[in-house]
Amino acid sequence: MKKNMKIELTELFMAQADKDRCFHGIIKKSENSKGVVSHFSKIKVNKGYILSCAADRDTLGKQLDEMCVMVLDLGLHKDDGVYTKCLSMKLYQN
Repeated sequence: MKKNMKIELTELFMAQADKDRCFHGIIKKSENSKGVVSHFSKIKVNKGYILSCAADRDTLGKQLDEMCVMVLDLGLHKDDGVYTKCLSMKLYQN
């Protein structure tokens, strides 16, 4: 076995709009140089993804659940936003 083998653990996390609409993805925990911990999650919902970052798992879960409802019931991913088409590519503006 290699001495300097790098191992990265990834857990599964769930977002749910209601009891019948649940989606699974990953959750990662990281710590910056000042010791501040953050949790990040990426979950596939239909043809898109919801992503969120929070200081704790409970907050992260609430954010993901709310985004899940926004995607499924309020059409969050249906609007492309403001862009200009150039050479058949979408260039998004800030």
